Amino acid sequence: MIGPHQGEAVMIEAAEWAERLDDDPSDATRVRFEDWRAHAGHEAAFAAVAEARTMSAALADHPEMLALRHATVARIALAREPRRAAPWMLAAAACAAVVAPIAWLRLADDATTTGQAAQIAEAPVYRTATGQRLMVTLTDGSRLTLDTDSRVRIAYSDAERRLVLERGQALFEVAKHQRRPFVVTAGSQSVTAHGTAFDIRLDPGAVRVALVEGLVSVASKGGHAKPVAMVPDDVLTASAGGVSLRHVPGIALALSSWSEGRLVFEDTTLRHAVAEMNRYGTPRIALADTQAGDVRISGSFRTGEIQPFLDALQMGFPVTVARSADGITIATKK
Repeated sequence: MIGPHQGEAVMIEAAEWAERLDDDPSDATRVRFEDWRAHAGHEAAFAAVAEARTMSAALADHPEMLALRHATVARIALAREPRRAAPWMLAAAACAAVVAPIAWLRLADDATTTGQAAQIAEAPVYRTATGQRLMVTLTDGSRLTLDTDSRVRIAYSDAERRLVLERGQALFEVAKHQRRPFVVTAGSQSVTAHGTAFDIRLDPGAVRVALVEGLVSVASKGGHAKPVAMVPDDVLTASAGGVSLRHVPGIALALSSWSEGRLVFEDTTLRHAVAEMNRYGTPRIALADTQAGDVRISGSFRTGEIQPFLDALQMGFPVTVARSADGITIATKK
């Protein structure tokens, strides 16, 4: 007999397999799926998921159903416990793998009246809590992945596919060969893309765009400057001080690695690494002194997994780690 916790885990696996088969219907994927389905309870779980997906598709254009499905999926994602894998090493940093919670959601276009432009203020909003990731598949085939503590407003219309990043960070994988332009607004910047993948992060006073593949153009809202054309591995940063563009091979994948539950640091200050780790949950990590913050580290860590990060620091870097009721403090080793 399958217990309640096992049953929930099997249902989540069934939903993941349904998405995986949509994305990669190859023979190899099908063989792995059949192996999974052969276990007790798995076939029934997959049948239930398939039935739910069929019903969901039939009701996809109901705004109330969209909101209900989003709320339900978000609660399931927040309730999931991470699954652990074996520790491993990268650049003198010991890392343990844990799968961060991810939710998949089918989203219908929110334009319900032909010829009527979407109203941004009334468009559906998708958000994540601290430590959560959320994957949204749009009906045009585009995919949106939200990072921790992020919020995106969807405002598709007959004229364009518009999204507004209102907080946090998101990865946009844009479906190719579409008539309507795909436009993402974040802060003072507007990014237009066709069949591409790019990462946008909205920080207080700054917007960062990293292009993974394809081509995009970035323009300042209300400005008269010529839009900036980006190529893969370009990173554009816009702030009150102006717009900067740099090109570093491999940087876009590193900056968007959070979408796979990883944070990649390459010769990064511990100050920056701690700030990134703190975005994904508690207990909070603090630096006791400037010297500790200036230590440079390299490594790959799972988001939300603080202990492997601390273990790696103590094993390979000149710092000490102390725990207290207020959290964790890292100091320079005396």
